Amino acid sequence: MISIIFLLFGLIQGQDDNVINYAEEDKQDRKDLMQEWELMMQDFIPDDMIAFELKQGNMEILLEGIHHPTTIRGAYFISMTTKEKINFLIKDPKGNIISSKAAKKEAVFSVNITEPGDYQFLFDNEGGSSDQIVTFALDIHNATYEHIKHHDLDPLMKQIQHLQNGINDIMFETKFSQQRRESGYESMQTTHQRLFYFSIFETVIIILVSVWQVYYIKSIIDNRRLI
Repeated sequence: MISIIFLLFGLIQGQDDNVINYAEEDKQDRKDLMQEWELMMQDFIPDDMIAFELKQGNMEILLEGIHHPTTIRGAYFISMTTKEKINFLIKDPKGNIISSKAAKKEAVFSVNITEPGDYQFLFDNEGGSSDQIVTFALDIHNATYEHIKHHDLDPLMKQIQHLQNGINDIMFETKFSQQRRESGYESMQTTHQRLFYFSIFETVIIILVSVWQVYYIKSIIDNRRLI
């Protein structure tokens, strides 16, 4: 009986530790992400932003044709309610990996492109145990186009373009942050619910142990009286 009780306590403690470890790991990942965002994603305005389903055990490949040297920046994230993570790769036209993110719920990237061609963006859920919804945003900076705009537009048009870029930037950051907050809120609810159930289970076990101890001590006292 005692060994079973200790085993149950061990299982409960292990579950609690896992929940805490997952929460701490997610917190550190978000901290690292914000640092990368500050370094690489200033004035990030995506050309495309999509959401798609990444099936369990599958890999999804998105193709993007890039025709001139440039810089590509982007970000992706999956639901914060899941404990699972996905892998992300970028391959150049020759199939070489030029950027990768291993086991991340969310990540950002900035890559300098020197060779024109079709680039692959790979989302890997082959090791996962459930389907995931991936939100992906991509910005391809057109250096030539930006250079022409800068020299050809009059001051008023430049100000209008600057305001438009600022509004687009705010809209994207608001949308991206809102989705991340909603996912984070759902994750917190799930974690609190699990902790609540674990607490109830622990309370029940403690009550059972207390009752068993009372019964055991009472039986010892009764046996001594008979002797």
